[in-house]
Amino acid sequence: MRNAMLVLFLLAGVVLANTWGEPVPIVTTDAVEYTGGPGTNSQVVDDNGTLHMVFYSDHEEPGNTEIYYMNNEGGTWSEPLRLSHGENYSNGPTMAIDARGNITVVWFDYRLEYPYSDLYWCRYDAATGTWSEDLPLVVVPGSQQVVPLVVAEPSGKVHLVWSDGRNGDRPADFELYYRYLEKGQWSDEVRLTYAGRYFRWVPLMKLDEAGNLHLFWSDERLARNDWFIYYKKLSPDGAWSEEMNLGRGVPMDIAIYNGYLFLSQIHGLEPMWEIPGVDTGIYKPEDEVPTQVRYSVKNLSDPDDVWVLRDMQVSALGDIHVKQAAVSACRTGVRLVWGQGSENHYNLYQSNIGLEGQSAPTLFGPLIGDSRQISLTEGKNGDLNLIYSYTGTGASGWDIYYRHDPVPREGNSDGYSPPRIVLGSITPNPTDNGAVVSFDVPTTGNVEVAVYDTAGRRVGTVFSGTLTAGRHELSVDTTGLRSGAYFVQATSDGASASAPLVISR
Repeated sequence: MRNAMLVLFLLAGVVLANTWGEPVPIVTTDAVEYTGGPGTNSQVVDDNGTLHMVFYSDHEEPGNTEIYYMNNEGGTWSEPLRLSHGENYSNGPTMAIDARGNITVVWFDYRLEYPYSDLYWCRYDAATGTWSEDLPLVVVPGSQQVVPLVVAEPSGKVHLVWSDGRNGDRPADFELYYRYLEKGQWSDEVRLTYAGRYFRWVPLMKLDEAGNLHLFWSDERLARNDWFIYYKKLSPDGAWSEEMNLGRGVPMDIAIYNGYLFLSQIHGLEPMWEIPGVDTGIYKPEDEVPTQVRYSVKNLSDPDDVWVLRDMQVSALGDIHVKQAAVSACRTGVRLVWGQGSENHYNLYQSNIGLEGQSAPTLFGPLIGDSRQISLTEGKNGDLNLIYSYTGTGASGWDIYYRHDPVPREGNSDGYSPPRIVLGSITPNPTDNGAVVSFDVPTTGNVEVAVYDTAGRRVGTVFSGTLTAGRHELSVDTTGLRSGAYFVQATSDGASASAPLVISR
């Protein structure tokens, strides 16, 4: 394996420090939806470091959703700019930016033949600084186009993939189609799949440095509610590879780092495949079907598309539901962020992932309410931008929040590393009756160690008081806690670290 153990690549059990800034509300209305689901490039950073975002909302005309654009230049967010001007329902915007700063936005729109949808698009010309009109792109009477996806090459060529129901016998039958935009002209369409049964998931794709386009999607052609991940590759010469079945699951996001492709995935627990009429819950969170986050890694230099790692589990098992699983390269490696919880108590978790495993999941955003889409991008300096939508318990509208992580290096040019609390082992784990947690305190000071459930609720305090610098061990009393997944979190001087604890009786 070519340099397979490059140490980007944190060992399992290393704790990820929380360096995220405070949440900044950037769109707050009574009815707004941020689109950042699987494969939907709704936020992109250009070569100058400006962060661009598209979303849909009805805050100008209640009941009539339209597409809006914003950017963050130098730390200041622009006012929302309305891109579409139709009637009824515009949804699922996706955006791509080329090296010249030209922006292409595509979405699906019901204005022509409700309840059937068509693809619309508009474009920003960087040379003139103007946006075009919103125009129809794919119009098929009596059909539906579902959540398109665009990516742009530096040269300006734009690739588009969308899910199309024109050949299905049922409303839920879809296939994948492809077109590209080059020199101002769209190519003829190419049909990529011929499943034609219950195919209705969002495509996911990314370009590598060699110009290969990697396409993933999930469909249930084999059995109702039994989702499998499929993969195709478009070479720079325009040839598509044969599709490859990668096993059960739903692809969520892609990152490319040091010649490897990292794919984040959501998997359902085994019983879900046996429940007639129950969807995966990934687009229907009210079903609360238990799901978990995993990832796979592919060596981009291998001509046979061999996967180095497959289905590496990150989040804990248990009666929890995962909302998205965004992944991005950054200055220190590859970061995975996801929403997780139950009963409208969702929280933000993160983990570093690599060829040698992953760090322990760390809770960094307790939320009392419901989260929706999550999107993650790398900034110009290797920092991270996180955008997510969130609504409080009982609220009907979604607000959009932004958080920034500067991703500091382990040390500066003088070799100095700031002290941090380090959580060591938890033994036994799983446990049926108590455990012992070990951790290192960098300096003498106030320390708090507590147990949280997967919804982010504190269910027990292990210790709260002053401890001296050095290694400590504490007993964790699990009396009264039900079987399931929990997290032990240690906090000292504003720095925190957490590790999973499983109780099995």
